[in-house]
Amino acid sequence: MLEEYLKDWSYFAVFILSALPWIESATVVVLAIALGLHPIWSTILAFTGNWLTVMLIVFLFHRWQEWRNKKRNVDERQLQESKKSKRAHKLFVKYGLPGLSLLGPLLIGTEVAVVFAMLFKAPRKNVIAWMTTSLAFWTVLFAAAAYYGLEFI
Repeated sequence: MLEEYLKDWSYFAVFILSALPWIESATVVVLAIALGLHPIWSTILAFTGNWLTVMLIVFLFHRWQEWRNKKRNVDERQLQESKKSKRAHKLFVKYGLPGLSLLGPLLIGTEVAVVFAMLFKAPRKNVIAWMTTSLAFWTVLFAAAAYYGLEFI
């Protein structure tokens, strides 16, 4: 009875730990599988916890940008960019955002990668799509490696 109770709390801990900044879902899922939790549920909960943090950051950052522009009385006419700057932004969204999203969780952390993407004014929709893809890829890859690696050992 106590064992089942602790196992239920362990799944909750997987979700909460992966939602904490600077603790990646890929790390949490490896730990969960090493501790004997079900790999599929651990993967789903780790991904969901980290993904919800990403969504929260994107939403809050967007709200903060709106508030800041409103506070400064900045309208769209004042935000006109040069041709060079528009081209650089377009290139970042096309090539830099996918690279940042895919490498960010390993190199600088998911939350920092999201903040950088939002600072560079990448469209929210693209940030969400690329970060979701990246989180799913890394979480599943690390879960499979942990599961089959631990089973092999």
